[in-house]
Amino acid sequence: MSYVKCTLGVVGALGLLAATQQAQAVTLQDLITAGGQVVHGNEIYSGFVDGGSLPASDVTVNFTDSGVQFSANWNSLTPGANSSVISYTVTAAPGLAINGADLFFGGQVIINNATASVGETLTDTVNNKDYSMQVFYAGKNGSNNNLRDSVVIDPTVTSLRVVKSIDVAADSANSFASLNFVENTYSNTPGTGAQPGVPEPMSLALLPLALAGLGLRKKLAR
Repeated sequence: MSYVKCTLGVVGALGLLAATQQAQAVTLQDLITAGGQVVHGNEIYSGFVDGGSLPASDVTVNFTDSGVQFSANWNSLTPGANSSVISYTVTAAPGLAINGADLFFGGQVIINNATASVGETLTDTVNNKDYSMQVFYAGKNGSNNNLRDSVVIDPTVTSLRVVKSIDVAADSANSFASLNFVENTYSNTPGTGAQPGVPEPMSLALLPLALAGLGLRKKLAR
């Protein structure tokens, strides 16, 4: 059984037991607050940062066997719900490299003159090289519709900084756009580059405990 492991800095005596539990979805804000690393499948995720108009607490993060999915109600009618800028670092597990990435989205609804789009830059900071992907939807008759994009990555790359911009827009009062999820998947190959350390096993189910511990430590420090 595959499960998520997470190093959160603050854990309790229940850690060993919780490590056997299946991972639960968490919010992007939870990941930003807790910090640390999330290990799932062949990837290690860290350094989550949020921007845009939709609060990070409204974005749910699910780690899949081959990637990570971000879910939210991005829409053009609710104030502040029309965009997100999400960044994180993805690193291959020890002994592996990242040789491909895939971007796609779903749950999109477009009425009249409206669009949903995601643009993404993946930066190999070691070699100072950028890769890019973009998905776009403007309704069933849109000439530039592209719901999935992929990129081939140099097989020596072991870590990428990912920055994605999620946007929905409507051009008039009788137009509407919405989007429900955006997902990244990664493929791996045996690697030869420098590898990161792997955090001690810790289930993502421990995240609420870690957040509570962080809050208690801050309170005691006052």
